[in-house]
Amino acid sequence: MDSALEKHIRQVVQQVLSSLQLTDIEEQPSIGRSKPLIVANWKMNMTLQEAREFFSGLTDAPYEHCEAVICPPAPLLYPLKELMQQAGISLGAQNLHEKPKGAHTGEVHGELLFELGCSHVIIGHSERRAAGETDEQVAAKVHQAIGNSMIPIVCVGETQLQRELGLTKEVIRTQVESALAGVTEERSPFIIAYEPVWAIGTGKTAQPSDAQDIHREIRQMLAEKKSIGFANRVPILYGGSVSASNIQELCAREDIDGALVGGASLQAHSFEAILKALR
Repeated sequence: MDSALEKHIRQVVQQVLSSLQLTDIEEQPSIGRSKPLIVANWKMNMTLQEAREFFSGLTDAPYEHCEAVICPPAPLLYPLKELMQQAGISLGAQNLHEKPKGAHTGEVHGELLFELGCSHVIIGHSERRAAGETDEQVAAKVHQAIGNSMIPIVCVGETQLQRELGLTKEVIRTQVESALAGVTEERSPFIIAYEPVWAIGTGKTAQPSDAQDIHREIRQMLAEKKSIGFANRVPILYGGSVSASNIQELCAREDIDGALVGGASLQAHSFEAILKALR
């Protein structure tokens, strides 16, 4: 199907669903939460050859018991599209620009990402926030992602200093509420990834009970700003030194719907071990 036509159909369906205002249905937990969602963020890693070897090393695909998304560097999106489809893995991007098009050298706009086959896009990762990305930019990017029929994966989380000062919930509330400004329709697709900055790439992981507490707080924030139905539909992922040894205990918690995985997603065996652990 032509990508422009597919995009138009998705937008029409979203508008129809929003206009129906099915309150009773909205109060039920999301069907999408019946399966764990695992999102791999490859960051600035992998060559094309290494990526091809990665997919050759996947021995258990497709994964019927969970949903998998891989977000490679932008130049690898199109070359890996077919391999992703064969493995039953969705294609995601690591970022997009907050404007639809224009004189923004080195940036990528949402329409192009959708045309390349992306269904998801990471927004507001702590590494980008540390480089100067603002809450306002995150909201604008969320709006662009949804407008181009992609699912935004919005990253929120506190630094070590903010944690020590007892500011975790305050920081996350600001990030969540700002991102929701980009969500104009009640039924717009939306994912949140809670990544405590102090746990990313450090080998440290929040205790599952502590992560659950934060995830519950986030879901309550979503309910307050939108509705209970919206909050129940939104998958909330955990990120921060996720591995096969801790994924099962994390996802056993009521409000942890999956994970955003960094380093452990760069090798086929370690990534697949995470997926297998969820069986």
